[in-house]
Amino acid sequence: MTDHEGFGRLRISKIADRYLVFDADHAALLRRSRNICGVLVGSTPQNPTQNVFLSLPLELFPEEVAELLKSGLAALIDQTSHHLGTLQSRDKHIRLKYMEHLQQYRWQAKRLLTEDQAMRTAQKSLHGGKTSRQLNEHNRSHLDPSSSNQGEHGLSGENPQIQASVEPPRCPNPSGRLTVARPLAVTPTASSGLPPASVDEIEISFSRDEVSTRPLHGYLLSKGYFMTPGLRFGADYSVYPGDPLRYHAHFLASEYGWDEEICMLDIVGGGRLGTSVKKGFLIGGECPTPGNGARPMRAFSIEWAGM
Repeated sequence: MTDHEGFGRLRISKIADRYLVFDADHAALLRRSRNICGVLVGSTPQNPTQNVFLSLPLELFPEEVAELLKSGLAALIDQTSHHLGTLQSRDKHIRLKYMEHLQQYRWQAKRLLTEDQAMRTAQKSLHGGKTSRQLNEHNRSHLDPSSSNQGEHGLSGENPQIQASVEPPRCPNPSGRLTVARPLAVTPTASSGLPPASVDEIEISFSRDEVSTRPLHGYLLSKGYFMTPGLRFGADYSVYPGDPLRYHAHFLASEYGWDEEICMLDIVGGGRLGTSVKKGFLIGGECPTPGNGARPMRAFSIEWAGM
């Protein structure tokens, strides 16, 4: 089974002529199996004023969207009309279904928070109320393999005290009855819970003019390269041999038409800039072929050797 079979078709939201992915699992799948890392454009809730570490949604190149739609892996959604149309609907079944989704989402968040707090409390009680720094030092001192399987109350998941504490807390009230805590107030970060749940019912078509296909991008993607915007180097793409979190870029890539004239200063400037930042300057284009057959790509790498 391929990586995306468990997810169905990925949901790409079109908002103000931008193509965004709001689901973290979908963003991870694109990076892991399709060599598409995109650009994070959302703010972090903990520190929304900084712009160094960004969060979801993930913005995609138009050419990346075209490749995903062509392969049938993703569906393009007009998110604005779908979101407003569903929230303003007077259909009781649609509203009830969405409320049930929100309730389930809140209970899931409450359960995860309760489990995390219970584990913290159980670990603290096992180690005699030690502080987190003392607990970390204690854990580091017991990381040798010979002692990992010893002890009746090791952190292996077999301790009944930890297992019992994971249960959601029930608060006694003066009448003697047990009441379960209310779910958390959580605001969903995506509209995927809005009915209809199937993307087939709300998918929109795209035209070649709306979502452009750039042959050089598809060519490099088929060779296993990752790409990010290359604007800071004056190129179309920064090309990486693997995940950008592990590798430096190898090329600065720009696409030209086969019969397009290229200014010599652009070649010299791109080659010198690429060499100065330890990268090659890559240019490429489609070869013209008679008929409507497949058009092969040709790419050339330029480096500045000296005067």
